[in-house]
Amino acid sequence: MTELGLDTFYNVKSVKLPVNANLTVTLPADFLQYSKIGVLNQQGEIIPMGINSKLTTVFDLKSTRLQQTQDSTIPTQLNQQGVWWYNFCNGQGFGQIFGLPSGSPFVGNFKIDSANGVIVLLENFGYSYVMLEYVSSPAPGGEYYIPVQFKEAVISYLRWKDIISIPSKTHVNNANLQMRRKDYYNERRLAIARYDPINLPDLYQWNLEMQRLCVKA
Repeated sequence: MTELGLDTFYNVKSVKLPVNANLTVTLPADFLQYSKIGVLNQQGEIIPMGINSKLTTVFDLKSTRLQQTQDSTIPTQLNQQGVWWYNFCNGQGFGQIFGLPSGSPFVGNFKIDSANGVIVLLENFGYSYVMLEYVSSPAPGGEYYIPVQFKEAVISYLRWKDIISIPSKTHVNNANLQMRRKDYYNERRLAIARYDPINLPDLYQWNLEMQRLCVKA
């Protein structure tokens, strides 16, 4: 059930979290994995932040994290925001056009520190909050709803696991085990397709969003 829940129907929550003084954000206790991290715009949309795998997670829980993780002896010109990357003049100053990654602009960078339960932010993050959409874990001993689309998948899973630990002495038993395993994964595939089907309006919108104006040779 954990596998089905994580892949498909566990509850996705959206929360607005405050930024700590050391530019970290404490993850919710029921956090499993994130689907979106960013800040809000004027239309109520979440503008995503970029992932920065180079951010260190050392001293994440200390109030002096920023002071202990910065070294001013390293030239900042090597950063993408440095002067070496300026390639456009708008008449008043220099900026960037070429060399920016796809999906720009981002409103900040982050890295998830699962061990300490925090989101690590870059030192120049300028917002007092972070919007987090994440898959939440069901409360231990609590009740949660299993969508009806997964009824046959759950039955097939139980049939498979019912005999998986029984010692097998014949080829017939081995074939039966493999048949039940195959039946479960087939029912699982059908259940996911029924639970979150792709329809023509979605495909049309994705096609429009993927079209971009670009320079052609």
